[in-house]
Amino acid sequence: MSGTPVRRSALPIHPVLNERFSPRSFSDRPVTDEELELVLEAARWAPSSMNEQPWRFLVTRRGGEGHAELLSALNESNSVWADKAPVLILNMVHRTLSRNGQENFHARHDLGTAIGQLTAQATALGMGLHQLGGFHPDQARTVFGIPEDVDLVSVIALGHPGEPEALDGSLRERELNRTPRKPLAELVHFGKF
Repeated sequence: MSGTPVRRSALPIHPVLNERFSPRSFSDRPVTDEELELVLEAARWAPSSMNEQPWRFLVTRRGGEGHAELLSALNESNSVWADKAPVLILNMVHRTLSRNGQENFHARHDLGTAIGQLTAQATALGMGLHQLGGFHPDQARTVFGIPEDVDLVSVIALGHPGEPEALDGSLRERELNRTPRKPLAELVHFGKF
């Protein structure tokens, strides 16, 4: 990439938040052990309902244990570009509370918060990540022997952004034209809906 930050919001939000995007093109630069530990540590410190910390991450590296299996669990539309990401992470949650076995209605919310912190840390380190909902959870559960009380929620492709020209056709266009956001007036209500 050009190295020039892309300003997305017209308001002065923190640069880490403003520069975040979901790349589909990844460079050959590896994610170091230190970088990976930092992004996972950022996720670890996320707040959670009743401090349950229900998130779990299954991390794979390209060429390493489990990577080909996780890549094969992605929908084809995602695997055609995610195979270039040096790290794939399967995001999961325990759906029940450890203290009483009751359903944890906030587990996915808490996972989202943890991934938000992971995302901010990755962006601060010059990396990008793309969250994928397009995968086959049953296939991943079987391959990795994941217990039934754990929900498989999404997959992250993580790495250093590459050149958009490395992508074909519509993927290149999507990489070059970062998605806009709805205006605050459409998303936020004050005092009444």
